[in-house]
Amino acid sequence: MDRLDDITLEELQELREQTEGEIPRERVLAAIGRKQGDEVDRLAERHGVVEKTIRNWLDRFDEVPIEQAPYDQPRPGRPSKLADDQREELFDHLQEPPTERGYDQQAWSTKLLLHHVRVEYGVEYSKGHARKLMGKAGLSCRTARPRNHEADPEEEADFQRTVQKNDLN
Repeated sequence: MDRLDDITLEELQELREQTEGEIPRERVLAAIGRKQGDEVDRLAERHGVVEKTIRNWLDRFDEVPIEQAPYDQPRPGRPSKLADDQREELFDHLQEPPTERGYDQQAWSTKLLLHHVRVEYGVEYSKGHARKLMGKAGLSCRTARPRNHEADPEEEADFQRTVQKNDLN
């Protein structure tokens, strides 16, 4: 328990209240559990990680100030292909239907997003990154299912007739 000797249980519980994010909160809860006498293997099982991860989490409380211990250090990465203002503008575009941008589709798809980014900003992304961008913009990727395989054909036909009767267009 030498990792947490300089930190009181009360400090950890106060830190838990102030910690934002699921993973940082897990780290604080693991430290609280260790401070209360739980073994590393039990903590690993409880938090769904390996023992080495628990030890790494606990080492953070010894290496950095307590307020920083639950959080990851910023990691360097590839610079964004879009400038911050371009990304904001793109997210604004994604909040509107594609028809507002001159496209024939009613909803954004990854394929349409990739086309839009290429035309508007001259930037190429992968489909995976397009899904990430859509998620950050608050959209989800859905694919249309042509027919529910469990649907009763008679009920489906009745439904289609009802829709056609109620269609105002």
